[in-house]
Amino acid sequence: MPALTRRGFTLPEFLVALALLGALGAAALTLMRGTGDVTRAQAQMIDVRQNLRIAAAFLPIELRELDAADGDLVAMGRAAITIRAQRRLAVLCRPPLAGPTPGSLILTVRGVPSAGIRDFNPAVDSVLVFADGDPGTPDDDGWAVGSFGSLASDPCPDGSPGRRFPVLLRPAPAGEWGITNGAPVQGFETVTYRLYRSSEDGRWYVGQQTAADLQPVLGPVTSDGLAFSYLDSSGAVTTEPSRVALIDVRVSANTRRRIRDTRGALWQPVDSLRVVVWLRNNRRF
Repeated sequence: MPALTRRGFTLPEFLVALALLGALGAAALTLMRGTGDVTRAQAQMIDVRQNLRIAAAFLPIELRELDAADGDLVAMGRAAITIRAQRRLAVLCRPPLAGPTPGSLILTVRGVPSAGIRDFNPAVDSVLVFADGDPGTPDDDGWAVGSFGSLASDPCPDGSPGRRFPVLLRPAPAGEWGITNGAPVQGFETVTYRLYRSSEDGRWYVGQQTAADLQPVLGPVTSDGLAFSYLDSSGAVTTEPSRVALIDVRVSANTRRRIRDTRGALWQPVDSLRVVVWLRNNRRF
């Protein structure tokens, strides 16, 4: 008889329990989905801002070293710029020696002090050597540009570490050029920064193009995600490379994928950066 009086769940009670369990499960699933959407959105926005931080870090460094009057601006475009990018700076520790051919010299530079983002690389770099044309005529001062060969150890006259390498300069320096001990020597690479669309994923990137290859440096960006404006010292737009005193750079980046907002709608956020860079040795015209 006790077994006959034992009571279980009725069907309505079971259905109510199932409904409550389903409601709780749906609420938990919605909460988890919302949390996942927020996490993915935050991660993608972090990527966008990281891209903009990269642009703010390396583009001004490259552009600030340019001297427009000396020809460091090779080509100017709206979505591309070609420059002579400095890679190493050193100074001569002895007067140059005559090389085996006309226009060639043997240079020895100090190991310290020197500066740059990397060492001289004769395989891809060219060289600039400062020359004093005529002590009484400052306008004759200028840079001789050329190619250089392999580096070898060569102590300076005071015994400090130095390196020797041959250069072939254009134009060939005559005696009045006056390349002297202490003259600065720059190793530079001709580089193009431009907007391009990847054939692999169809997205837009800002790339660094050299004679060897094209490499992405930041992205993805929008289809108009890189724009240059070239200004003279008064702030007016100019198309003459030698008159450029400022370069206005704008970068716009978007998320790799669309993300959901708080209302559940899909969209692709865009953030942007603007930097105005003053070039070195600005002149007023």
